[in-house]
Amino acid sequence: MPDRALPTASGAASVDRLELEGVCVADITRDEIFSRLRDALDRRTQLSLGFCNANMLLKALCTPSYAAALRGFLLVSDGLGIDLCSALFRGRFFRQNLNGTDLIPAFLAAETAPRTLFLLGAKPGIAEAAARNLTLLYPQHRVVGVRHGYFAAAETAEVVAAINAASPDILLVALGNPGQETFIAEQAHRLDARVLMGVGALLDYAAGAATRAPAAFRLVRLEWLFRLLREPRRLGRRYTVDIVLFVVMILRLRLAGPARSRPVGVARS
Repeated sequence: MPDRALPTASGAASVDRLELEGVCVADITRDEIFSRLRDALDRRTQLSLGFCNANMLLKALCTPSYAAALRGFLLVSDGLGIDLCSALFRGRFFRQNLNGTDLIPAFLAAETAPRTLFLLGAKPGIAEAAARNLTLLYPQHRVVGVRHGYFAAAETAEVVAAINAASPDILLVALGNPGQETFIAEQAHRLDARVLMGVGALLDYAAGAATRAPAAFRLVRLEWLFRLLREPRRLGRRYTVDIVLFVVMILRLRLAGPARSRPVGVARS
């Protein structure tokens, strides 16, 4: 198995983060993430990357076990909610908005060294379709395994064995949150993979089974509204009730005291 990379990089003390109740989101740029990913791949260490949006942060704040699982991740900012949270606690937005749906394809396009990928998650047939499309888009890389995300807990060992048999450079896990991050946190030490990422709906988009918001929605950071309009039954609570809960919880934390923000690399007391 690869050695585990630390969630923070030595020599990166100038890059700070937002920390709330033990959940740390790095204020990092896309180029810096690409460098971290390449370093893990080339050194054959293991790095877990998560894209922290308001929904993920809310679930972590409400569920200590999920927050604990996220401590082994490099978390980056994804979405308007987490950016507003940063402004409230740190007085500034994150330097860049970094959602996996855009960042992962950009990394695969920019990465000239051939890499191998394993796609885990989504409904049966989706990972296979995503693999075909990714191979066409990024022929320098190779998909060495796929597995849908509808497996029972008793099948986890079988899934881990399939991943290890393929020994991928990059494992994309699309089980939704908290499922995908929990799977990575619990199984990482058993997995023969270098970079492990929780990717949400990426496989659905890559397979052509879901439609991205038009560029105009993404430009003004309203992709969440487009998704809500398309899937009100599935996403209604997430973008209505949960948003209110998120705001209430964040305001309570803000009123209770200053956020625990530290430069990356600073030891905790």
